[in-house]
Amino acid sequence: MRVGLALVAGFSTHLLQITYANWGDLAFYLGIGVGVAFYLLSVLIVRDVFHYGEVELKGKNRYITLGGGSFVVLWIMVSVLLNTLGI
Repeated sequence: MRVGLALVAGFSTHLLQITYANWGDLAFYLGIGVGVAFYLLSVLIVRDVFHYGEVELKGKNRYITLGGGSFVVLWIMVSVLLNTLGI
């Protein structure tokens, strides 16, 4: 699920045209904001929709940290790839 949301976040960053050319110095913060918003959405889905807790995920607050690295790396890779290709 987090991988899918990372793809959506990367495409959203591109579709909203959050680039330095369009937004200037604000683009960095807007891009980070889009990524954080989608990550928070994934946390809410895991915690409130799927009702996964400490027992299912085998640790306290694992619904926040589990899959975070994959999300960040894939989100940045998709954003950079789409920005480089200029699609």
